[in-house]
Amino acid sequence: MLEKIRIIVFGIWALAALPAIAQERYALVIGNEAYSVGALRNPVNDARSMTAVLLQSGFETTLRENLTAAEFEAVLAEFIASVPEGAVGLFYYAGHAVQSGGRNFLLPVDIQPGAAETILGQSADAAQIIERFHAGGVEFGIFILDACRDNPFVAGTGEIGRGLASMESDVGETLIGFATQAGEVAYDGTGPNSPYTGALINEIDKEGKDILDVFRSVRRSVRIWTDGRQRPFISASIEREFTFREPTGRVRAQVAPGEITADNVLKIVERLWWDAIRDSRVPEDFRAFVTHFPNSTNVAQARNLAVELEETGQAVRGLTLAQFAVPEDRRAPQGLSAVITDCDIVAGDPDDPRRITDGVPWGLVNMRRALPDCAAALAEDPTNPRLLHQMGRILDIQGRYGEAEGFYRLAGAGGYSAALVNLGFLHVAAKGRERDYETALGYYRRAADLGNLRARTNIGEMFERGWFVEKNLDEAVLWYRLAAQNGWPNALDTLANLYRRGRDDQGRGVERDPEEAVRLYKVASELGNTNAMNNLGRIYLSDELGAPDIARGLDWMSRAAERGNRFAPFNLGRIYRDGKLVERDNATALRLFERSADLGFAPARIAIGRMYENGQGVEPSKAEAAFHFTLAAMTADSKRPRQEEEARERLAGLGLNQAELDIARQRAETWIRLNGG
Repeated sequence: MLEKIRIIVFGIWALAALPAIAQERYALVIGNEAYSVGALRNPVNDARSMTAVLLQSGFETTLRENLTAAEFEAVLAEFIASVPEGAVGLFYYAGHAVQSGGRNFLLPVDIQPGAAETILGQSADAAQIIERFHAGGVEFGIFILDACRDNPFVAGTGEIGRGLASMESDVGETLIGFATQAGEVAYDGTGPNSPYTGALINEIDKEGKDILDVFRSVRRSVRIWTDGRQRPFISASIEREFTFREPTGRVRAQVAPGEITADNVLKIVERLWWDAIRDSRVPEDFRAFVTHFPNSTNVAQARNLAVELEETGQAVRGLTLAQFAVPEDRRAPQGLSAVITDCDIVAGDPDDPRRITDGVPWGLVNMRRALPDCAAALAEDPTNPRLLHQMGRILDIQGRYGEAEGFYRLAGAGGYSAALVNLGFLHVAAKGRERDYETALGYYRRAADLGNLRARTNIGEMFERGWFVEKNLDEAVLWYRLAAQNGWPNALDTLANLYRRGRDDQGRGVERDPEEAVRLYKVASELGNTNAMNNLGRIYLSDELGAPDIARGLDWMSRAAERGNRFAPFNLGRIYRDGKLVERDNATALRLFERSADLGFAPARIAIGRMYENGQGVEPSKAEAAFHFTLAAMTADSKRPRQEEEARERLAGLGLNQAELDIARQRAETWIRLNGG
């Protein structure tokens, strides 16, 4: 029989937490990772995370892991037969998949490398799954495929395409969510969840968000936090509004920064932990809470919840982090392996110079897992500055800025520079307070004195821009150089830009030196900075070093574009459109502009509009031009007002009537709703 997990109510507080469901909801969640070839790291964790959040969203959920071909078919058939007529049906799959002939196939774990025909015959056709859901009575179908990873099963054949193919459904109301663009590859990520699922569970868990807004936010998070390398998309043919979690009206009590002190940090941690797990469907959460806080007033309720979840079969297992840590029996007592905690694995900060794991990017941290894990780690080691910083980071991500500040302060008092930098940024970005450059500079100076390269770069920017301090490019250069000499990529790129521009009107800065700029760009590029790669391409394509080196310039710019830089495809697009350095190729130019625009660069959207206006590589269309100009104006960088001004000027120059302009705006608004800004 299938492992069915149903929502049940435990006490008055749980009743308030559960959504009012107007239509029955059923979900089938599958995570396949134990392949004999090309084993994956995260699909089981992804499936468990998805199950936990769907349970809390009112779905009767079936969770299955590592299915063979026979098991896959049996589970699918039994699940569809169990769904009542008119229900909402959700299918989630994480694992390997391939595309062939425009169709997508989900691979069971017993698949073996071989001929394409054999592999496809043993796999599940995603389009058929959608058809079977609707034929079985599902009225509204939600299909989520986190399955666009590299294909290790079929080599040397054109029958299998890269990534997954785009697909739509013409039966019933259907939304299909893909981890990344058609033909591209998604990633497992550095943490216990894939970037896509990590972002998705965080958005589903937010109350009151319509399903289109959920996927829009997911797309933005994954695009930003994978540096544009992964760009989710959806195919939707729906009319209804659908909310995963209805608002409960429950207000979380906020803790003021001053209340979080070294003397009471354990009390605060206990309160935060309980608030985070009180509606969990993971028994381990409650048992860990009882272990660390046996005298809490919530212990009896925690024990009862764990027992009821286990006895009634309503539980989902927690994540497995074994693949991210050294096994306990192999840890060196005095080594790094002995101090890595689950908190470090789930919530480590990639920008922290004292981190002890790879870290997880800001928008991809699994918030349902991170706060309990860091609370558990702090319960055992409440004065550890690294753990205090990571708890502050979690609260910062959640928008709980006062509480984040309290934990950052404790970590900063312990000399933890990453926490001081984040405190400074709270004030620069006006997060939960008025913008305060003076206070930010104080925190940055303390972090810089501790050797933090990010802080030194930030101070350089304050002197370059004149934030609180008098604008002084000489002083900015000193700070940038200090960070660059120690290998901070952003400082290297910024310093190279200054060498490329030369001194300002007041004679401050550095003498113009394109050769030094190239040297610095190369060092930054070797450290993975894609802006430096793009800038290196631009300088080679210019006459700043003598005759343009077209091959080298295109190579560096292409490297930046491949790694997700949003400026590089725009610059390449202009080169192919203008036809001065290479043979004019409008089709390639349009494709590159579209890539840059998809990464959020409004000038690329303007360039697309101009191509439609002028009929360059496309049929002339004022309607298409108006759509792109309008979209550019609506998504322009607020810090660069000229972008919006140019888009509106271009739009006005088309000479369209109000009805035509209204259509363009409606299309742009729909695009933003589906795809994000």
